[in-house]
Amino acid sequence: MSLSSQQYAELARDVYDAPQETGRNSKAVDIGGVFYKRLEYVDRPSGYQGILYQRMDSGELIVAHRGTEFDRQPLRDGLAVDGGMVMTRHNAQVADAVAFTSHALEYADKLAKDGAAPVVTVTGHSLGGALAEVTAHHFGLKGETFNAYGAVSLDRRIPEGGTDVVNHVMAGDPVSAASRHYGQVRIYATPEEVATLQRAGYDNSRGGWDARNPFSAVGGLIVESHRMHNFLPVDGNGRPDRSVLEDPAAHQRAAQYAPMIGRYREDVESMRIGTTLLARGVRGLAGDAVDELRGPLPAGEGRQGIGAPEWSEHMRRLHLPKQDAHAPQGWHVPLKVPEQGVAVRDGDPLFRAIKERFPAATPDATLRHAAAQAQRDGMTRPEQIKHVMVDGGNAWIEGYTPGFRVKVDLSAVPSRPEEAIASPAKDGVALALPQADSEAQHVSARTR
Repeated sequence: MSLSSQQYAELARDVYDAPQETGRNSKAVDIGGVFYKRLEYVDRPSGYQGILYQRMDSGELIVAHRGTEFDRQPLRDGLAVDGGMVMTRHNAQVADAVAFTSHALEYADKLAKDGAAPVVTVTGHSLGGALAEVTAHHFGLKGETFNAYGAVSLDRRIPEGGTDVVNHVMAGDPVSAASRHYGQVRIYATPEEVATLQRAGYDNSRGGWDARNPFSAVGGLIVESHRMHNFLPVDGNGRPDRSVLEDPAAHQRAAQYAPMIGRYREDVESMRIGTTLLARGVRGLAGDAVDELRGPLPAGEGRQGIGAPEWSEHMRRLHLPKQDAHAPQGWHVPLKVPEQGVAVRDGDPLFRAIKERFPAATPDATLRHAAAQAQRDGMTRPEQIKHVMVDGGNAWIEGYTPGFRVKVDLSAVPSRPEEAIASPAKDGVALALPQADSEAQHVSARTR
């Protein structure tokens, strides 16, 4: 990456404002002392907003995902999206962020000269930082984030750590402390944050027996520590100030008070984990247990087109008129409807292919039902199936064709093999996995 951390911070701030003009013929703008063109801007119904920038001197492309500042859109972003990440482990804006980043990669390929496409990287603050972590992992990209909500606890099977993403966080920021991060974490501390933690009873010794009050600390830090201006050369009122990224004392202070800061951030994460576990319920915890057993996905999986249709196809789907159908709007139209009344047997090649991709403890009746639904929606051959994802009471069977996937309601499992025929699925929500209660004991690792 040729951009400095400060230059990424400037873009993570700039994306909060809708641009006046975009496009290849738009005027280059000075953002933090570097000239860029804002090539594209998107504003989706999910609340997702993003800008594709091109740096003029190097030609590299940067996807900036807009984030959350609590004084801007607190209801839509702070409650609906940020709250959803805590309660359900799901980010409602991920699909749009992945699609926009996929579009940026397609655009880079079109600009390729002598076989070398421009580098694409990602950035964002808060919610936007979470989306940057997700898209960096999905496509195997580099990037930098600022006070991001960590992507590891989301329902994306993203591993902790690595070097592809640099996550800059303020010591007192509860949002970035609530969930583990994809990439490395760099902590910065201000004198005010240290004083607030001390007033809340945090001690800097390594004993851990201080009479601390994390609720008091969070209440005193949640707004100011989370704000983007901490990483910019201006204060909260736009007056000249020093960015923590360019202040060695901020990093040194974080190291000096590491025991105290570490306990505070662990307390915040523990509170978030408790909230997540209570909100998920047995059904959600069963799905989390399956994810834990399956392990993390490798970085760059999205390069093969899993769950990321072409940008033109994504936009086409968004503008399709709503229609009454058995499947929700947006699911793939069946390519082939098999003959009705044909039961799926255990020895069928399609059954074996699906069994190999489902969790090992899945009952055969559930597998037959899934195979029947795959047949109904056009997946009739084992070589068509690439991937299976299970979440709660549903499974998604991914095909090799980008965007082709079948949703299977696993609650409607027939009691007898002959009932597992290729017939329309019924709406439902529950999946009773064997030993779900015992598996749920291991879920806290994935919710981190």
